Amino acid sequence: MQEIYQKLNFYLNEICKYLEKNDSFLLENINKIARLNDSFLDLMEKYPLENKTIQNHLTYEEVYFLAREIIEQIDKSYLPSFDGLIQSGELDFGYNQEYEDSQYIRIEEKGQLTKLINISRNFNYDDVISLVHEFIHYTNGDKKTQNRYYLTEFLSIYFETFALFYLLEKGIPLEEINYWGRMKNTICSSRSLYRYECVLLAYVKFGDLDDNSVTWLQKYFCGIKKKSFQKECKNLYQRLSIKEDDYQEELEESPKSLGKILSRAFIARNYRYVLGTFLAIYARYYADFHDIVYVNNHIHEFLDESVFDICLSMGIDLHAEDFSKKSLDAITQYMNELQKENLKTKKVKKI
Repeated sequence: MQEIYQKLNFYLNEICKYLEKNDSFLLENINKIARLNDSFLDLMEKYPLENKTIQNHLTYEEVYFLAREIIEQIDKSYLPSFDGLIQSGELDFGYNQEYEDSQYIRIEEKGQLTKLINISRNFNYDDVISLVHEFIHYTNGDKKTQNRYYLTEFLSIYFETFALFYLLEKGIPLEEINYWGRMKNTICSSRSLYRYECVLLAYVKFGDLDDNSVTWLQKYFCGIKKKSFQKECKNLYQRLSIKEDDYQEELEESPKSLGKILSRAFIARNYRYVLGTFLAIYARYYADFHDIVYVNNHIHEFLDESVFDICLSMGIDLHAEDFSKKSLDAITQYMNELQKENLKTKKVKKI
């Protein structure tokens, strides 16, 4: 086990050096994030999240114009940009699984900025929701500012949920929407985070890992057992080792990029999807829609404000003692809303 600790400490040192400069929010709040993550996974055990989604062969024009209708409801000032997506070639629909997933891509070369949206088609109303999600990334993706990095998933997920309920209010059949899709994706990120959160927490709080690390964790943070901790250490080491091997060519060209590569592989990504979902659903029930639109439109202007400050401007107090409880209550309400819609669909079918 000592050899695993030694190798893992090397990886974590490189990761934390990168995160200190580029993602300090994770390091500074790893304990709170881990607690939220654990609470989320416990809550999700109550929901089976099973739904069969059918294809309805929506044309790309139908997807485009329905998404446009939703974008207009969010902010009419987005329409000129949205209307130019197809003609400019910035929007592409994948019909034969050309794309692993729908995505927004930002490319900057020699001072020239290129923005692309690729939609991996499901041939139902999921495509509309995906387009809204990726277009929100597009609206705030002109620059690479720190607060945009932290909050862009929150913003896209928030307007994605707006799109989902907009479609339901229009009477779109629930079976033509993968309505559990967001929560399933978040659960995947949450489970991934769960597998290494205690190891990262121990390293951040107590330094190099050894057999005493779990004792300190048990005393100050959580009741993880020694065997479980050692298993998490082994699993994390294996994942990071595989990533290092995958990027050997890039590392040969830039040996100092190891921390960046390992962080972006999953550590700096998983938590932002989990946190983004928490904030988005919290905001759906406790924040004002127009405040979220304002933040999306001015995200690059919050240069001196922290994530906590920006969230507070939207009515989200991350420091509040009841933030975790209200977040879980909001997620419960969100899940119950969708379950009610599911029951409505089943009753209609019986009739």
